[in-house]
Amino acid sequence: MTVVDLALVYKHIPKVFGTLAFIVNPIFVYLIFTEKSTKFGNYRYVLLYFAMFNLVYSIANVVIPIDIHSYRYCFYLFISDGLFVESTDWHLFLLSLRCALVASSYAVLLSHFIYRYLVVLDSTLTKGNFHIFMMMSFGIFLAYTSVWHASCYFLGSANPEIKEYIREDFGKFYGINSTDRNMISCLYNEGTDFTVIRSWSTTTLWTSISAISICVFLKLAHMIMRKLENMTGRISRKTSRLQIELLRALIVQTIIPIFVSFFPCVISFTIPIFNMDLGRPINYVEVIALGAFVFCDPVAIVMCLPVFRQRVLCKKKQLPDRQINNATSTTATIKLEPLN
Repeated sequence: MTVVDLALVYKHIPKVFGTLAFIVNPIFVYLIFTEKSTKFGNYRYVLLYFAMFNLVYSIANVVIPIDIHSYRYCFYLFISDGLFVESTDWHLFLLSLRCALVASSYAVLLSHFIYRYLVVLDSTLTKGNFHIFMMMSFGIFLAYTSVWHASCYFLGSANPEIKEYIREDFGKFYGINSTDRNMISCLYNEGTDFTVIRSWSTTTLWTSISAISICVFLKLAHMIMRKLENMTGRISRKTSRLQIELLRALIVQTIIPIFVSFFPCVISFTIPIFNMDLGRPINYVEVIALGAFVFCDPVAIVMCLPVFRQRVLCKKKQLPDRQINNATSTTATIKLEPLN
């Protein structure tokens, strides 16, 4: 009877998702830039920004592979293999940056929601001043990345006390001395006051950033829907439908990272608070999920937007409705690009 080494399988699954991301995201970009520019306008570049982030994240996921484990009141995350496994300040910097990229996905999604809201406001930031919007987007990205990276590097890095606390468990599972690895870790009990307070502070910061980001996404989505409802009589039905379709795709695009990024992270660093051991399978799922969304997100967008779905599935476009509302078309007072 053949025994499957689950540890070996899970170690390679993130690399598979990374490879798939390098196939799917270029196709996604191709679909965007070969579609009529009047349909997407400058939003093409926001989607390009999203696709480029996915590729960077995929590279980091392959080059800096991580493993997650917990022991009693402690969780720890470390580089599992590759060129950067040794315990050095530079490798700790890279590990912190690898973790920060998870938070950076929130920044990319936030830029999408802000752009969609600016479109329904008919803001010049989506047209002539689009370069200002992109500079603001990069600023948001740098802010998220810097805060999360600093929290991992200065607050979340495992000190000698934590490495000693997990030394026996770490050696049992990995056959390695815990002092020979850089780690991001939190110890919630059975430690000195300094270590425990620092760990709780770090976890509170991480959870707050994630939760606030998700609340902002939901608030912006609600504001966009309210604005579209108020504009129903002033824009064409086709324009309204296209805006709603794109918002729907954006919501799906957001739900995926929440379930495969936010929840795995929260589970990984909150379960040890209660001294619960859910076993290694949950750790495998956490690591795999963190690498899956860069592949799943562009696929979800393509499937949610009819203009892309029809091209991928080789379906003919449906004939447009011939019903014309003359009163609406002649009294329209707002000039709104369909999919800026």
